[in-house]
Formats: sequence, C-alpha cells, structure tokens
Amino acid sequence: MNNLIKQIFTATFCIIAIGSISGQKILTLEDCRQQAVEYNKELKKANYQVQEAISNQKTARTAYLPSVSVKSSMMYMPDMENISMPGGFLKTAVSAEAAQNGDFSGTSDVWSPGINLALENLYLITGQVSVTQPVYVGGKIKYSNKQADAGIDIFKYNYNIKYAEIIEQTDKAYWNLVSVAANTKLIEKSIEMLTELEDKMNDMFNIGLTPLSEKLKVSVQKNEAELNLLKAKNGLRVSKMYLNHLIGQDLNLDIQVVNTLDENADIFNKTGSDASASNRNELKILNKQLEISEYDKKIIQSDYLPQIGVSASYSTYYVNNLLEDISFHPNLSGQISIPITNWGQAKFKNDAANLRIKQAEVELDNTNELLNLEIQQVRIQIQETLKAIIIAKKNLTEAEVSLDETKASFEAGLNTTTELLNSQMSWQSSNAQLISILAQYKLLQTTWQRVTGNLNPVD
Repeated sequence: MNNLIKQIFTATFCIIAIGSISGQKILTLEDCRQQAVEYNKELKKANYQVQEAISNQKTARTAYLPSVSVKSSMMYMPDMENISMPGGFLKTAVSAEAAQNGDFSGTSDVWSPGINLALENLYLITGQVSVTQPVYVGGKIKYSNKQADAGIDIFKYNYNIKYAEIIEQTDKAYWNLVSVAANTKLIEKSIEMLTELEDKMNDMFNIGLTPLSEKLKVSVQKNEAELNLLKAKNGLRVSKMYLNHLIGQDLNLDIQVVNTLDENADIFNKTGSDASASNRNELKILNKQLEISEYDKKIIQSDYLPQIGVSASYSTYYVNNLLEDISFHPNLSGQISIPITNWGQAKFKNDAANLRIKQAEVELDNTNELLNLEIQQVRIQIQETLKAIIIAKKNLTEAEVSLDETKASFEAGLNTTTELLNSQMSWQSSNAQLISILAQYKLLQTTWQRVTGNLNPVD
C-alpha cells in the first residue's frame, strides 16, 4: 500500500491506542460479526423456525406408534317410572306346530314370578380403554415423515441465508466506517498542509513578496477543507451509530475499528475461480420444496389405496339398580377400507400434483440461472476493482510526485499558488479514491463468499 495510506492508518492506530485509554470500545471485524449475529432478531426468528420444524418432525414420528385413548360417559335420567310385571303360570301349546304358529292355548303348572324394579333416578356410566394401530395406509405416514425431515432442512437453509445477509450487512457497515475514518484523517492531513502553506503565504505577504489575493486563495481552500472535515466527522459519527445499531449497542457508544484496508489478491482461493451456485442455500431450499411436492403426490395417491388397521379395547358398564357389578369386556377388531370408485377424483388430484412438481422444477431451473448470473456479475466487479486498485495506486504515486515537484517549483517561484493548491487537491482526491476502492474490495470479498454459498455459520 502507498506510504501515505500507511501513515494515515498508523495515525489511526495511535488514536485507537489513546481511545482505549479514554474509554472507547475497540472492535475487530469478527467482534462485530459475532455481536450482530447474537443481536439480530430476524436470525433469532429463523432459529425458532428451525426448532419448530424439529418439533413438527417429532410429531410426525408419532404416527408410527399406536394411539391409546380412554373414554368415559355418564347419563342421568331422573324420576324414571318403576317397572312392574305380575307373575303367572306359563302358557303351553298343544303341539310343536301350534307353538310355531304362536298358538299357546294351554296353561302349565310352572309359575313365573313377577318383576318389580324401582328405578327412581337412573345412572348409566360407561368406560373404555382402547388401542388403535394403523397397519397400512398407503405410505402416507412414511411420506409425511419425509416431508417433516425436508421441512427441517428448509428452515436450516433459510437460517443460513439470514446469517449470510447479516454478515454482509455488518461487513459493509464496518468497512464503510474504516473508509470514513481514513478519509477523515486524510482531510486532517490536508488541513495541516494548507495551514503550513497559509503560514508561509502570511510571511510572504507581510514582507510584500505576494499579493493579498494569493494569500486568500490558500485561506479559502483551507476554509473549504475545514467544512469538509466537519462533514466527514459527522459522517463518521453516523457510521458509528449505524454499526452500533447492527450489533446491538447504544447508538452513541464511541467505538474504534482496527481492521485496515489492505488488499488481498487471493479472493478466489477459498472457493475456486470456477465456483457455481450449486452450494447456494436458495437452491437447496427449492430442491427440498421439489421433494415435498413429490411427497405430496405420493400422499394423494395413498388416499386411494386400501387402508388397514387393528384395534383392541376393554369396556365396562354401570347402571344403578340394574347392573352394578363392574367388569371389563375385551374386544379385538380389524378394519380394512378399499376405495371402489371416486369418479376420477384421484386422477384429477394426481394431475394437479404433477403440475405443482413441474412448477417447482421450473422455479429451480430459473433460480439456478439467476444465481449463476449473480456470481458472474460479482466476479466481474472483483476483476474491475483489482484493476481499479492498480490504477488508483499509480495515480496516487504520480500525484505525490507531482505535489513534491510543484512544492519545489513554488518555493523557487516557478509555479503559482493556484497550481500548488490544485496539486494538493489532486493528491487528496487520489488518496480518497484509493481508500474508497480498497473498502469496496473488502466488501466484495464477503459478497463473493455469499454468492458462492460459502458464508454459512460454522456448526
């Protein structure tokens, strides 16, 4: 990096060291990333969605297990009429044929006692314990569980997307703050140069070697620089407030950042220059959604297949004054349901499911193309920025040489004040341009990791 840029950052580090004594909070890029991840509410929500999907998966697993239920009911019938039947001798028939015809004309010597039931208030209580186990439901349980598994993956990929967005947003705020701080120091350095020149012009004016107009040119330039410094300091304050907002700190907390705007030409080493979008979480989500659509089709088909289940139960009854001995009665049963006709309903639903699958496939292909296009765009931006860094460094070197030569010529009376001021402005502009490009390059490194799917949280 250019010597002057190094001087600026050396001065920045000195301020940081002083700031640490005066209570300023010093932050690295990793500190800011960690705090932003811990604070961000969208990321917390995405994590809760993952936990919800895990709970849904556990719920789906229970469909394999038998269901156990206990049922009980009570019926109360007040003021029931009593049942009374008188006794008597049993009737007889003269022949079997007469009995079959219901002709009972004779009387036997067998006595049947009467019945007298005092019902009064009648209570009917029933109880049942049952166990039901599905045996075959056309694969519905199996594919529902697969959908639940895919749901967890989808929300994990969504979490990764949110994470990458937060990291990129935090990095942008961080490098912007670094850039603004460097530009602020650059303007301060420029004011020092202008102050030195202004003092010389005052001395020259006082002894009559230069007119007032030449002296005022420097003063006007210095006043403009001081106004720019005020704006830069306000911009620095706003940049600090925004970064504090992202990482969950008090907006007015004074912070200092320590990472520098050095260049790193090995930006492609982590992922390879031939990186594609295959690792993007957006594509992984769409692949899982395609799987879910296919499972939906199988579940629809299962609705029109035979359904088999078994159940076992124990039941008991209690009726006051009638059935007061409690005993459990076992019952075993099996059920089978075979659809016969549904007037084409199965076909229509299957056709709709196939169309949803095709829609998911089209969306997957389209998104894959767009994400690969995004990678190529970022690749071009990186290549352009690397070239811009080389040019900016060359411009700065030439501006420094020009400034040194103009200063020497000015001292010898060969250049005007305007030419010297223009040379200083060119030097300042070249420095500012290099700082801006280096900050852009730093952010592009993070963007490259995001667009190639390599900015996921470490498990």
